Amino acid sequence: MLYDSLIKPITSLTDLIFPELCPCCQHSRPMNNHILCLSCLADLPFTGHEKYPLENETAITFWGRIPLKAACSIFYFNPKGKIRNVLHRIKYEGRKDIAVEMGKLMGQYVEKAEELRTAELILPVPLHPKRKTARGFNQCDFLAKGLSQKTGIPWITDAVIRTRNNPTQTKLNRELRFENTNQLFQVIKPELIKNKHLILLDDVITTGATLESFAEVILNAGATSVSIVTLACGELL
Repeated sequence: MLYDSLIKPITSLTDLIFPELCPCCQHSRPMNNHILCLSCLADLPFTGHEKYPLENETAITFWGRIPLKAACSIFYFNPKGKIRNVLHRIKYEGRKDIAVEMGKLMGQYVEKAEELRTAELILPVPLHPKRKTARGFNQCDFLAKGLSQKTGIPWITDAVIRTRNNPTQTKLNRELRFENTNQLFQVIKPELIKNKHLILLDDVITTGATLESFAEVILNAGATSVSIVTLACGELL
C-alpha cells in the first residue's frame, strides 16, 4: 500500500513532464484507456470491410486462389499516413503495447462480421527465427494477442513455422513476390489446427502472396476453413 501511494504521484509527475503521445500524430495525448487521441481515431482510414467480408478488396484479392470463409482489413495503408506511423512505432521502436491495443481495435470490427465470429483459432503469420531474433518480437503476435483479448478467440504461435528467411517483399514486383513466398511455411503441429476454422492474421497485405502461401499449408494440414484478417491493406494488385 505504501509503495502504491508513493509510485502513483511519481508516475503522474512523469506523465506530466514526459507525456505519452498518440502514435499516429505524435502531437496529442491519447484518450483515457485508449492508445490513440480522439482526433486520430476519428480520422483513421477505416475500410468497412467487416460489412462485406466476402466482397471487399482484401477478399477479392484471393478469388480463384484460395477458398476463404471471410477476409477483412481494418484500415487502408498509405505510405505517408497515420497507420504507417503506428506500424513504424510497433516494428522499429518495439512498442508491443501499441500492437496489443491496435489488435483490440481490430477486434471491435471483427466482431461485427458473423463469418469471422465463428473462427476457433487465430494464427499470426510467423517470422523466421533469425528475423524475429533481430527484431526481438513478431508484431503479428501482439496484434493477435489484442484481437484475442477483444474477441475471446484463442491464439497460438507454435503450430506453424517459417522455413525460409526470405527477403522483404517491399521492393519486389508481383511476380517476384509470389516466387519469394513459395514453400515458405511448414505446419509442425497439425493436431492444433485440424478440423478448425482459423483466422490468419498479418499486419499489412499488398499482393497477398505471403498469406496465400500461409493459407495453403494450413488447409493442406486439415483445417476446415480459413479467414484472413489484417490491420491494413495497401495497394491490392
